[in-house]
Amino acid sequence: MNAISPRERVGAAVRLRTVAVEASEAGDSRAARLLFALRDAVPHDHSALSRWDPVTNRHETTASFGYPGNALRLINDAMQALPQFAELSAGRIPLRLHDIDASSRRGAIFDDVIAAQGYRDGLSQCLFAADGRYVGMLNLSSYADVDDQSLALVSMVADTLAAAIDPLATVGGTGARVERGEEALVVDPAGRMRALTPGASPDPVRAWLRAGARMGDDGTGAAATLVSGDGVHRVRAERVRAGILVRYKKIPAPGELTLREMEVLESLSTGHSNAAVARSLGVGSATVATHVENILRKTGLPNRTAAAVYAARLGLVVSPGTRPRDRASARSGSD
Repeated sequence: MNAISPRERVGAAVRLRTVAVEASEAGDSRAARLLFALRDAVPHDHSALSRWDPVTNRHETTASFGYPGNALRLINDAMQALPQFAELSAGRIPLRLHDIDASSRRGAIFDDVIAAQGYRDGLSQCLFAADGRYVGMLNLSSYADVDDQSLALVSMVADTLAAAIDPLATVGGTGARVERGEEALVVDPAGRMRALTPGASPDPVRAWLRAGARMGDDGTGAAATLVSGDGVHRVRAERVRAGILVRYKKIPAPGELTLREMEVLESLSTGHSNAAVARSLGVGSATVATHVENILRKTGLPNRTAAAVYAARLGLVVSPGTRPRDRASARSGSD
């Protein structure tokens, strides 16, 4: 590694933060670019950014340089079991290898990564989002000593690196939030879903997408009350660097409406007549009229126009496959 002056190293750290703001890449490409830029600020030989997966309770590599595959697997699987990890997480400041007492250097990380690769020194930093969530960690290894300035510079760019691997980081640099009781998934540009909470299921998200979900020009989707085979959910969506963040929470049916009444209410919001609603649901007009009366009674609304406004305010959507006719078609194998 070529020696650079302390001033040049500070400049490299400042540029890294600037690159993070200006970079257009998303996901792992963005993290790899920042990790590469870190080499000019903090000299080292091998490095890795690992994202914490709260579903599997393990780290996974987002970007790396130099580490062999078996070393990365050990870092991801064993790092959080080290006694030093608790110190790293609680203190939120970097920890160097040579600051760890030799008698405490036990376990697979020390034996099968550090000793096996012949590293002289190294540095680890836990990474946290602005809202306090643990999102992952940075690990650096070196065949030379890691100096004090490296500690300061890693601390300086830690928030930038955290944002690069945080699945909730938005394009504007702030972080989206998952509220208490919500489950969350990210839908990447290829349509793949990644669970961000232990109880997250793709089924409500698929139902939301089937219902014709759309994102606004500002990167947000209007909150929706989704009716699907899984029940009623409040759904919120937001564009993040990793794709589309979809958060959902199971809620009681609005106004204690039945499934059929919510289907009728959704149709009212589009201005359909009773006859048109009846045709779409495969029932008689008189039955629809009864459902409308029940909707007005349960919600306390004066007329069907007010009911249509109420449905629009809820963002009420009924997913295809929820209606009895859709389910019967599915069972018969028809489209």
